[in-house]
Amino acid sequence: MSRVSEILDQKGAMVLSVDINESVLDAISLMAQVNIGAVLVQQNDSIAGIFTERDYLQKIALQSRSSPDTKVGDVMTSPVISAEPGDSIQQCMETMTTCHCRHLPVVDNGKLLGIVSIGDLVKKMLDEKQNEVEKLSQYITGTY
Repeated sequence: MSRVSEILDQKGAMVLSVDINESVLDAISLMAQVNIGAVLVQQNDSIAGIFTERDYLQKIALQSRSSPDTKVGDVMTSPVISAEPGDSIQQCMETMTTCHCRHLPVVDNGKLLGIVSIGDLVKKMLDEKQNEVEKLSQYITGTY
């Protein structure tokens, strides 16, 4: 089975983040601008948390809090659940299922390498299954 590092090799390592003291409005504006569902929250040069669409709904919209007046650090999810580059796609799926999260930063020895989403994992699994079907079809028809 594939490793999460293979996904990062394909999609790249760009990770968007906001400072812990930025407003929620700044964070959701960035997320909307680049069409993503989560941003990492940094304090100095370390990961302090993650801010997701779910955080916005549960901690801002449903509580009638002000996006411009609330710091992202006050409503982020922390600590951040992460994966390592050698983790399998299956391990990451299990982690996401257990923690009810849709995004996993990938960290190696404290260094952020990238972030994967549930969509990235599902796409990789589907690509692998399609490849298996094609190989089996070639084997059956003798066209390998």
